[in-house]
Amino acid sequence: MVITRVQVQQKNIDWAFKETDLREDKKTKIQDELNWLQNTNKNHLNPTIKQLGSFATRLHVPFGNLLLDKIPETESIQLAFRTKENVPAEVSLNVRAIIYEMQRKQAWFKEESGYADKKLGLIGIAKGEHCTISDVVLKMKEFLKLNHFKTARELFNDLRNQLAYHGILVMQKGGVGLGHNRPLDVEQVRAFVLLDDYAPLIFINQKDSFTARIFSLVHEFVHILRGTDELFRNVDETLEEERFINKAVAQFLMPKDDFEKVFDTLGINKVARYFNVSPFSAAIRAKNLKLMDDIMNYSVFDMEPELSKKNSGGNSYNTALSLNDNRFMSALVNSQMNGTLPPTKAASLLGISTKMLGKTISIFNEREVGL
Repeated sequence: MVITRVQVQQKNIDWAFKETDLREDKKTKIQDELNWLQNTNKNHLNPTIKQLGSFATRLHVPFGNLLLDKIPETESIQLAFRTKENVPAEVSLNVRAIIYEMQRKQAWFKEESGYADKKLGLIGIAKGEHCTISDVVLKMKEFLKLNHFKTARELFNDLRNQLAYHGILVMQKGGVGLGHNRPLDVEQVRAFVLLDDYAPLIFINQKDSFTARIFSLVHEFVHILRGTDELFRNVDETLEEERFINKAVAQFLMPKDDFEKVFDTLGINKVARYFNVSPFSAAIRAKNLKLMDDIMNYSVFDMEPELSKKNSGGNSYNTALSLNDNRFMSALVNSQMNGTLPPTKAASLLGISTKMLGKTISIFNEREVGL
């Protein structure tokens, strides 16, 4: 059997170790255990295709870049979207990868699906310095109805369905790529929006609690109404915009009259559960309405609901469907049926293996028939 090897430049290996988000001890371990990285080895910098592919996977870097004469410069992205502390997000490889993954989904839906054929009229309708928080809340109510549910999961799904009706893609995911080896840390990203006149896309970190997902979902919707981009803005401008939007979201999710009425009879934790928000968000709302004098004893960390825990033994097909927007799924299934979308690309767009594709589509079609 002939073994195919490829010549790799040392500068590309150096780039991979510099680019990776692995800890130093893990990088050292890889450096020491791979024979083809050792100067004394006869196959130094001459690995097999399989060995180089494994190396790229372990370091979370693109395989193709390792073979280039000149590696392209990493695109500059100013991340100032929702993080746990509402500060500019750290641009980790995982965060960058999930942005690119969502951009691929958005591009396919807009350019190839045939579903995004109309320019949406809601983009930027609440922008400008003249637009107050109250103005923004009124605009939100034109598109979203705040229904009351006993659980945050139900409210999240209801709001997600309402946004889909208005042409907004909503995607969820708790990690990068297939499997569970590259989880997304909510300290780095809770949510972001990719603005587009035809196919705006909201991404939600599935690792977050449902109350946090609700706040993030509505927060990103306001970015769409404001026409503000979180990925390429000046940091100071973005943080000011984030605070403005947070106040608008709080007023929408916790209407003044309803909040004051419930607050009179319940403690802050029960108030939070009633409105399906975090206790910290409820405490801030109470303080702003002068119902509480001080919230210094409250912390965004110890009052944050427990993060969503996924059962590793759950149905992987149902999980795949929950991650992807329903209209996106419909467009993909139709493209599969008419032969314009190869199975490998369809699976890649859904974030699943090719082996899972057939059954995932079958389950989706069964659900659609049952609606």
